[in-house]
Amino acid sequence: MATDENTPALPQTPTMERLEAIRHSSPNGVDYWMARDVGPVLGYPNWREFHNVISRAMGSCESNGISQDKHFVLIHKKVELGSGAMRDDVVDYYLSRPACYLVAMNGDPSKPEVADAQAYFAVQTRRMELEDQRSKDEKRLEAREKVTSAVKRVSGVAKNAGVRSKMQPVFQDQRWLGLYEKSAAEVKKAKWLGPDDNLFDRAGPLELSAHEFQMNLAAEVISKEGIKSESAAIARNLSVAKDVRGVMKKSGSKMLEDLPLEKDLIKDVKKRLKPSESKKLTRRKPKTT
Repeated sequence: MATDENTPALPQTPTMERLEAIRHSSPNGVDYWMARDVGPVLGYPNWREFHNVISRAMGSCESNGISQDKHFVLIHKKVELGSGAMRDDVVDYYLSRPACYLVAMNGDPSKPEVADAQAYFAVQTRRMELEDQRSKDEKRLEAREKVTSAVKRVSGVAKNAGVRSKMQPVFQDQRWLGLYEKSAAEVKKAKWLGPDDNLFDRAGPLELSAHEFQMNLAAEVISKEGIKSESAAIARNLSVAKDVRGVMKKSGSKMLEDLPLEKDLIKDVKKRLKPSESKKLTRRKPKTT
């Protein structure tokens, strides 16, 4: 993903260059390091001292709800002594990339090598946070654009089916009654929104997707069934919405009325994204019929 001026650049530190130089890759392309190689790079030539750092890192892993077995793999191996003899049962660890991060963050920052690695990982963590936020923003904005398109589509189909302009709000409210078992006004009140607030500007991806799916499905069903009655179109819109709610409930999904709202309005999301990204997403929105 492209970065912008708000994304910190990763420093090319000597310590990280050395760590990358001793990195291994498994047959399926997963990076890993050997702990006894990492210790000296981080300024720990003494294994016993470095093993204490590894132990703290493993404890940090568990305290954050992450299984250490996936990132710290204990092994026993043979090493050659100065005399040429082999010594059995030497302890070592396979370390994943997250494990290397935890080891560095639990090291002694007074060691230049550790401070060097910590600075690198701090920037990398912030970089990943920004990229994750951008990905979430893009998905939410795209979902919002799809809802706008779906509203236009189903409104047009309803009009062709005989729903008069003054009855369009009644037609649209059937979607809310079916999806939430509440009217649009009741849903807004339950979610602490004002009567003039647009829920779609605060809804998350799942809630937006449910509305978009229901509207496109209702438009398809009403068209294919050749409905040409205002009351029949309104009733069919409700039944489609109930069916969508039923599928969600059967799948064990959290129901729409229980979904939290997003903190930021969609206009704030647009501001965070580059103008070019917003335009690109707008151009990508589905065509209306």
